[in-house]
Amino acid sequence: EFPAGVAVIAVLAEGALAALNGGDELTHDRLVAEAARTAHAQGCDVIALAQFSLARAAPAVERAVPLPVLTTPASAVRRLRSRME
Repeated sequence: EFPAGVAVIAVLAEGALAALNGGDELTHDRLVAEAARTAHAQGCDVIALAQFSLARAAPAVERAVPLPVLTTPASAVRRLRSRME
C-alpha cells in the first residue's frame, strides 16, 4: 500500500502489548514511544502506528519524536470520508 520507492522500517515495541493486556497503559505508551525513537534514529521520516491497539500511544509518540505520527483509526476514517464524499 506504499508508493514505489518508500522504504518501510519495522520496529517492534517489545512488551507493549503484554503491558496493555495487563492494564498498564503507561508502560505500553512508553514502550511504543521508545520504539518510535529507535525508528527516528534509523532515519524514518514518518511514524505509522499500524495496529489499532497502538493508536492510544500516539500522543506519547508525538512528544518523543519530531515526526508526523499516523494511526490506523485516523487513516481509516480519512479513507472512509474521502470515499463517501
